[in-house]
Amino acid sequence: MTLKAKFLKKSLIVASVSLGLLVAPIYAENTSAEKPSLEKHAAKALADSNYQLPKLAGAELAPNQKFRDTGQLVAWLLMQSHYQHPNFDNKLSRESFKQLIKMLDPNRSYFLASDVKKFEVFKQKFDDAIRTGNIELAYDFFELFERRHRERYKYVLSLMEKPFDFTKNEEFQFDRRKSDWFENKAQLDDYWRKKAKYDALNLKLADQDDEKIKEKLTKRYRNNIRRLSQTTNEDVFGFFINAINASIDPHTTYYTPRQFEDFTINMSLKLQGIGAVLTQEDEFTKVVRIVNKGPAYKSGQLHKNDKIIGVGQGDNGEIVDVIGWRNSDVVDLIRGEAGSVVRLQVIPHTSAGDAVSKTVRIVREEIKLEDQAAKSDILEVQQGDKKIKYGVIELPSFYAESPNRENKNKQLTSTTKDVKRLITKLEKQDINGLIIDLRNNGGGSLSEAVDMTGLFIDKGPVVQGKDFQGNVRILRDNDGKTFYKGPLAVLVNAGSASASEIFAGAIQDYGRGIVIGENTFGKGTVQGIRELSRFMRNPEGNMGALKLTVEKFYRVTGNSTQKMGVKPDISFPSFYDLETYGEASYDNALDWDTIETTSFASAGSIEQLLPHLKQSHIERSNKDKQFSYLIDDVHRVKAEKERKSISLNYKTRLAERLKNEEKSLERANLRRMAQGKPAFKNIEELEQYAKDKEVQNQNLAGIDFEGDILLFEAANILGDLIELKTNPDLAKVTKQSKGKVN
Repeated sequence: MTLKAKFLKKSLIVASVSLGLLVAPIYAENTSAEKPSLEKHAAKALADSNYQLPKLAGAELAPNQKFRDTGQLVAWLLMQSHYQHPNFDNKLSRESFKQLIKMLDPNRSYFLASDVKKFEVFKQKFDDAIRTGNIELAYDFFELFERRHRERYKYVLSLMEKPFDFTKNEEFQFDRRKSDWFENKAQLDDYWRKKAKYDALNLKLADQDDEKIKEKLTKRYRNNIRRLSQTTNEDVFGFFINAINASIDPHTTYYTPRQFEDFTINMSLKLQGIGAVLTQEDEFTKVVRIVNKGPAYKSGQLHKNDKIIGVGQGDNGEIVDVIGWRNSDVVDLIRGEAGSVVRLQVIPHTSAGDAVSKTVRIVREEIKLEDQAAKSDILEVQQGDKKIKYGVIELPSFYAESPNRENKNKQLTSTTKDVKRLITKLEKQDINGLIIDLRNNGGGSLSEAVDMTGLFIDKGPVVQGKDFQGNVRILRDNDGKTFYKGPLAVLVNAGSASASEIFAGAIQDYGRGIVIGENTFGKGTVQGIRELSRFMRNPEGNMGALKLTVEKFYRVTGNSTQKMGVKPDISFPSFYDLETYGEASYDNALDWDTIETTSFASAGSIEQLLPHLKQSHIERSNKDKQFSYLIDDVHRVKAEKERKSISLNYKTRLAERLKNEEKSLERANLRRMAQGKPAFKNIEELEQYAKDKEVQNQNLAGIDFEGDILLFEAANILGDLIELKTNPDLAKVTKQSKGKVN
């Protein structure tokens, strides 16, 4: 049940519908005027070093019987076992067409409006194609896309002979996802000219000279052409079938045999690599998720939505430009033996898309279950004239080690066992309360979420599940014991999903503790894996696998977490919102709904205490400059979300970068002064400190609390709750806050 936000939905930007007899007419309109001009300008850029364009893949690709059979089997499984019981009709076909266009050209930068209009004749052919096995339309469509793709990159290669003028005040519209399609080739050429200039400016801001810029971009654009020419029959089928899956729900995915092999490795948690989930978006390899406690996480230098543009082996190996490479090939470069070094050239994600690339050094490790294990520490917070001790348990995921031949006599690791052991350890240190930190916990084992909830309640239902047949099951804690009876807070954010939402929701519904933070992600569905070869009597080789949605889960109140998530009792400022980043942002996400409330015995209610707790939190945060800066940053980032373009003027971009660095230094020094430490002299000193801190954190047994103002404030709120429960009359009068973050 782990969060797999759009993991394979944006694989490679190829896949299509059939154009059949329309191929010739579409290209006929360009042959007289466009092609000679394009060839003339591109000739010099393409001819040096004996460079030759690779053969077009699409002309030779065609489905075989294996893919026809696989498509029919997937359609049958979806109709029989998917939660929605989808009908393979014209409505599904139209949505599949939409999803395929979106995967193919998400930024609307390859096709013209006239192309898309001509595609529409195939809108209602998808359902028939998959059910009958006549899937040639996917391969015809890919062939056209490859030609359009090649035209674009031949054009930008023709621009490499002359340096760009970065003194002009031009803007590049980097986000065209909701823009109209271009009407003519002149508009398309202007966009791609600016895109090439944008790529060049990013390199210039990284102190590359004109010759180096030309060399890198020429190599990059050629790689884009080459990588697409390596597309296989299996790839095209995968794109086509996943467009159909995306029309049903965002978590239903077909894994090609190669992808299923990768999925199996990842699920074993014994992959030797860096601990990051990657996908392909446009020509970039993008980070989808960082595995908690893996090498990338420990480095602190790689984050969600960062783009990997180069990979180097060891400390001295040449960094290979991987822009335009297939995702699987980039993954192969990054994987390697535990203990070896890989260097990644990365463009960090920013809302404005103006980051400068950097090189990240990571030591590969074997990513084991233990690396995902819970850890604990003591957090001391000054409240009034006392220092209060809180136990903090940081939980990256809900894990459970499965028994096998190798560990059948071993005490198996599980979330519940580890948390129970850590609580015992913390209670021996006389903690006043406990904070369970579920930030960025994407889920995991459903049974572990239930069992862990049982540590904090006597007994009763924890979560309800409804399957595709409408059957409701109730998962319960039945031991009749409360292992931890003390004050409890659960800290969540927008990255808390699935099993995390089950636990947080149950704690909230039972009134057992207070939930603090951001609204959670909103994934209230369960997926199952079907290995397709097992359904065939004589399968023609490995057929891959289908991950499909089979169940929705509900809180004990009957409310679904789907799309809505868990709303905290006290909210913190958030850079994210459900409509943009949560489950609700996905096309065709299942709807929120309710079922009947199940009988459960509440441990109490904090509802009447919330107004006082919120007021105390507001008063405290108003006095705290760090909190004030956080709120300012949230407002600024949200305002920038509407920004779809960026300057192509060097001085303007450089000034923006220096301003951002100045702001980062100011924020960091504020924290330093609050801790009684000397301020950083400049941005270089801050960056060096961050690097040294990353190395220290790799071997840190406990939890690094430094700079975590939200965790400190969660402790203050829990302290207020403890005080109110000791003296409920305090809630009736206005109280000046005694909490202070230190």
